[in-house]
Amino acid sequence: MAEKILFSLEHCLKCTQTKDILTNREDITIVTLPHNLQDWSDDQKQMVRSYDVLGDLERTAPVLWTDTGKYVGYLRIRKWLQDQP
Repeated sequence: MAEKILFSLEHCLKCTQTKDILTNREDITIVTLPHNLQDWSDDQKQMVRSYDVLGDLERTAPVLWTDTGKYVGYLRIRKWLQDQP
């Protein structure tokens, strides 16, 4: 099964909306990070860098990472969900 990770931030309305539409998706791992980048642990920073989503999260959140691509923002993630079989 392909890996899927939702990177979200605490106290983020769009992230909360996105998590709400993913409630029944057990195939997606949800990672919630502190809203302030300076509060991230070294492990969190390393994980975000390894999935190449740091730049995206610095601009906006949430970010859905899949084996086939990244989907940035609530609307793109919702569209991706609608297009899934």
